[in-house]
Amino acid sequence: MTISVGVGTSNEFESFAAGTLAARNAIEKLGSNDPDIVFCFASSRFEHIQLIRGIKSILPNAPLIGCTTAGEITNEGPKKKSVSILSIKSNSLHAALGIGKNVSKNSRGAGQEVARDTVIKTKKGAIRHAFMMLPDGLNGNGVEIIRGIQEVLGTSFPIVGGSAADDFLFQKTFQYFEENVYTDSVGGILFSGDISVGIGARHGWYPLGKPRIVTEADHNIIKKLDGKPAARIYEDYFGKRVADLKNEPMARMSVMYPLGLSIPEEEECIIRNAMRVDKDGALICAGEVPRGSEIRIMMGSKETALKAAKKAAEIALGGLRKQKADIVFVFDSVSRERLFGRKSEEEIEVVKNIFGKNTPVIGFYTYGEQAPLGATIHLGQTFFHNETIVVFAIGE
Repeated sequence: MTISVGVGTSNEFESFAAGTLAARNAIEKLGSNDPDIVFCFASSRFEHIQLIRGIKSILPNAPLIGCTTAGEITNEGPKKKSVSILSIKSNSLHAALGIGKNVSKNSRGAGQEVARDTVIKTKKGAIRHAFMMLPDGLNGNGVEIIRGIQEVLGTSFPIVGGSAADDFLFQKTFQYFEENVYTDSVGGILFSGDISVGIGARHGWYPLGKPRIVTEADHNIIKKLDGKPAARIYEDYFGKRVADLKNEPMARMSVMYPLGLSIPEEEECIIRNAMRVDKDGALICAGEVPRGSEIRIMMGSKETALKAAKKAAEIALGGLRKQKADIVFVFDSVSRERLFGRKSEEEIEVVKNIFGKNTPVIGFYTYGEQAPLGATIHLGQTFFHNETIVVFAIGE
């Protein structure tokens, strides 16, 4: 039983050339020109159809899946304006690919669609281990996508992933599936076979001040906190008028000061980014916030974020039966990349140190992360996260 892996990258300006170079680099490291599956994580700057055509010109037969990013992650550290390719060949790992469309119209239905697509393509009798989702990070309801997947695979089935991004432009993201380029969709991968998996998720942000209660909310829109317009929570702390918050990119402010959603028996809150403020002072968030939830403003530091990255990697490694990873995926919030700035490579080094310098690593900076919670009362149920690092390890 073996899992062979090759990771290739390219920052060539021309899209077709970038795809071909990254694909060639990946198969050289793989030692085979016939991989079983190919992952592609790329900057939004590319002409995406040409990029995929470039990859397919080298790897015409390998199933392909991926998305655009806010930065790419490999063993070489974090990069920008590049494309990263992961090629896998294995007789023990099986990955079935699927796609769910129109997440903005029916997020739960898209989740059901992508999960069913992968189940149909999974070998009969194969042991299923985890599902990876790569949803549009600017359209749809990520929580509802998760619910749709769970309705097919089970509430406690491990789901992990990252939401597609577009280099912090917040305009449009793209998802790759086979030779096609989509938006407003969710890609999915169902992993099965004679393998083991480990998942760790942590953020390291800590709360400021007293909690507020969500007294009025609609899915991802927090309308009232303690009976007052939700945006006032930021005004109370930072002295900004609600009108000013409407006129500046709220998403940029919430990078440093997100909201924390308390979860019973969990070590950490679930983080929510406030993306913008509406005319009534409601906060439109990157994930669902239930009515009655306890909310705080959160703050992070590089030190606590590094400790969180180490803890997430340790938890993921601990889930592997042989304590050795063949592949490590990292789904890291773009907010964390902004927090670390020019020292963002330190976080990736922390992860590499846990698994070993030579362990293949690939991933990207996201607009949202998906991973199970740790407390036993949640039975491994997956939640939608912001400003979190998720580490997903696969081993034999």
